Amino acid sequence: MSTVRIHRRSAAHRERGVATILVLLLLGLVVGATVFTMTGSLRGTQQRQLTVHAATAAQGAAWRGVETIRTALLELPEDRYERWANGEGWNRRDAVPATPAAAAAAAASTEPYACQGTPVRGEIAISGADAIAVPRATISEVCRLSGASTYRVTAQVTGRASEGTSATTSTVEAVYVVALPGAAAPPGGGAATLGAINIYRDLDISGGIAFTGENAVINVDGNVRLDNASITGIDTLRATGNVTIGSGIRVNTVESDGDVVLRGSSGVSQVRAKGNVRVEGGARPMSIRSDGSVTFAGGNGDVVEAKGDVMVTAGGVNISAISTQGSVRWTGSGGGAGSIRANVDIDYGGANRNPTTLVAGRNISISAGATSAHAGGRVQLSGWGHTGQVRAGGDVVLLGSASAGSITSRGNVRLEGSGAAEAVFASGSLYVSGWQGVGTGTIGGTLQRGQTGNNGIRVTVQRGYQAGVQTPAAVAVPLLAAIDIPRVRVDAYPLREAANYRFEIINGRIQVTVAHVQGIPAGTYVLGERMANNTRQPDWLCRPQDMSGTLCTRPVATICQGFSPQNSCFAHANGKWTVNGGSMARGIAWFDGNLEVANGTYVNTFIATGNISTAGAHRTMAPNWAGYASTCTNAPVTGGANANFAQLIPTNLCDTASRTLLESTLANAAYIAGGYRPNGAYGGGLIDLGASTVASGNVVAGDNLATGGSTRIDGSIIVAAQSGATGQARISGSTTINQTTGDIAFDPDALPCIGSSCGGAGTAPPTGSPEATVLWTRYR
Repeated sequence: MSTVRIHRRSAAHRERGVATILVLLLLGLVVGATVFTMTGSLRGTQQRQLTVHAATAAQGAAWRGVETIRTALLELPEDRYERWANGEGWNRRDAVPATPAAAAAAAASTEPYACQGTPVRGEIAISGADAIAVPRATISEVCRLSGASTYRVTAQVTGRASEGTSATTSTVEAVYVVALPGAAAPPGGGAATLGAINIYRDLDISGGIAFTGENAVINVDGNVRLDNASITGIDTLRATGNVTIGSGIRVNTVESDGDVVLRGSSGVSQVRAKGNVRVEGGARPMSIRSDGSVTFAGGNGDVVEAKGDVMVTAGGVNISAISTQGSVRWTGSGGGAGSIRANVDIDYGGANRNPTTLVAGRNISISAGATSAHAGGRVQLSGWGHTGQVRAGGDVVLLGSASAGSITSRGNVRLEGSGAAEAVFASGSLYVSGWQGVGTGTIGGTLQRGQTGNNGIRVTVQRGYQAGVQTPAAVAVPLLAAIDIPRVRVDAYPLREAANYRFEIINGRIQVTVAHVQGIPAGTYVLGERMANNTRQPDWLCRPQDMSGTLCTRPVATICQGFSPQNSCFAHANGKWTVNGGSMARGIAWFDGNLEVANGTYVNTFIATGNISTAGAHRTMAPNWAGYASTCTNAPVTGGANANFAQLIPTNLCDTASRTLLESTLANAAYIAGGYRPNGAYGGGLIDLGASTVASGNVVAGDNLATGGSTRIDGSIIVAAQSGATGQARISGSTTINQTTGDIAFDPDALPCIGSSCGGAGTAPPTGSPEATVLWTRYR
């Protein structure tokens, strides 16, 4: 059993009593130790040629190290993380002292993975991972998270690929979240925080879709199809179902619990699939890891790891490195592999990329030559190619004009074609069918000549001779973890009490309940008309007792800016509300039923118990996105008129003393639709964003989403699929999703507290055993 040790490097000032060496027992390192071990010994120019594929092999080793260290973190004593977070046991690189636990708790952040207090930075070296081609790994930062006994650990892991004097390294920086027993997970449940899009049903994206900003994440609890589109800016796509990505679509990382298909010239760097992976057209993923099989019906690849078989059926396919617990069947011509390792069989019809190294637990068949072949069973060379080095636990057979350099076999060797061998070392017999030559060697069995006059076979017969051929090391591809996308609850009904303006139909009349608004006494109003300049002006708040027909004798305030004083903003018919005007009073507006927001510019969070749709030249800015000035002082907003609501201040959003916005996750949303009716059935939840819509804030649909035309969303998207109906969420037309804009108060990752989730502050139940998850990675 190999041992990995985590320890700090020597420093001038050490904490007395702190152990400098921590021993971690890593399961599976005996197997992992040989994953990237090259077979054979290459000399001369072949050493320099190894650099062609060494870089991607080094990346594969680095990723393997990331997973190994994750497992190792679980073996540490539970008090180790707290000591690290206190600054003990480090070779420190920062001059800032560690924040005490009490101060850290007092400085709780709203971000689930933000450090509580100043993180401790330095260097803690991890040794003992050389056996899995990880010569260097260090922990560089540790900090506490908001949950009890929960920590964030940052590490740099360097993988190495080498042979002889040629060597290449690749470094991956990984951020882990470690939850000790009894820890409460951060809000959102583990690593699955809100992404740019969060869909809990199948997703279909087409058209021209652009994600602006860094690290855009799409989480889908279902199948995904990205096709017939130009899609850019996606860092990570995570899906519990199957994923299909078409030509012209760029995604850095695809993670799927199902199958993944890459078509055309799709630009995907990394694929992680629990199902099968299929590459077509001109796609070229840098890294593929699959719990199933991998098929190349086109395209190219760099590092491929699979638990199942790997099949290359198209011509011209080039792959740097393949590791599989199954077999490799390469029937396409015109391309080739740098290295292939398989636990079962290899049937290789690709070209010799010089080098091309093949290692199989059972049999190997080569039709166009290779640099080296090492099999636990039989090796067959056919066609016309040359294989520089052959090592086999079973027989070796040469057919056609295939030739070989050095052959070492624990079985028999048969040269049945026209190709020669430079050297043969075999425990069994040697058969040469014709005039082929063998330069040198030793055999333990008989020498058989098909042509008795062939004197070019220069081998020594030594009875009992045993050729030295090691059994190839087994490939171990770690099982991928299932994707966890915690469910969210979208329910408009519990949010009614947080609304500044609540719209309902009571006894056939529009009723507006006002709360938390400076300038309007809290209470229940109806909408009436004000008489001014001999004209009737609609949409004035009026106490019911002050109504005379449709005329209000003592109007309180207007919350509408119509296209003119005589135009109404609010209408209701057949269960549907319509808001259509220049703007309305700032704040949170709640509607019982369906809602259509048409023309105008609004600084509001619109909430509806039914569906929400937009139409016309429409823009909504969530209060947090718009900022204090626009929300609280009636400052003009870009692209919109300055409505005369200066005296109406939403006091649940505005701190006028400090001139800042109060913390409100609800005010991050532009739209929230859908809710559980009193009978328990879910109603509404569809958000349909029409052409020319600009939604600056989060879009939260309890059931489904559709976009079209020229749409812009400055925030996150949630489609919760709570009605139980089937069907795809559709994002089409020309849609831009941007999470980099808005006021500093805007947090696109923060969900409002809705319904039953409020009691627990959105945290997961305490853990019963240590858990370590990879939160984020990047190449350095």
